[in-house]
Amino acid sequence: MVNLIKNREELVEKVKYVAEQTSKLTINIVGVDFSIHSLTIFSHEEKEFENLKNILFEIGEPFNENNGPRVVLNSPINTGKNKITHLRIRKPDTERPQVGCNDFDTDYYSFKEKYLLKYPDNLRLIQRPDYEMIEFYDSKFDVLAYVVSE
Repeated sequence: MVNLIKNREELVEKVKYVAEQTSKLTINIVGVDFSIHSLTIFSHEEKEFENLKNILFEIGEPFNENNGPRVVLNSPINTGKNKITHLRIRKPDTERPQVGCNDFDTDYYSFKEKYLLKYPDNLRLIQRPDYEMIEFYDSKFDVLAYVVSE
């Protein structure tokens, strides 16, 4: 069972946790730690989603929406070497039991050419009409990570 996030402090702790775990995930898979500036926290029930949306709009300005609201943070969240400037709260989704995910800052096409076919058990190509992305996954981790083309 996932611990539901109740307040701003717990949200910041989860952001730091996701950044730390996704960095470990990518090091385990490809041996490289890419920087992160955009991160998503997954909500797990409607009440938590509504609460996190309220917190999100207290700490940032609306940026865009994709499976949940996203903001540019008023004050970045420092997580070691990373500075999180964009934060999204994902709507509850039974297919996403993880804590959260992030997008790594790296050149998509170079990454795809160098790593995608080399690690078929942990990298998955996802194609969308307007863009594509590569998903990092490992069942030992409760986070996901992505490299996105656009």
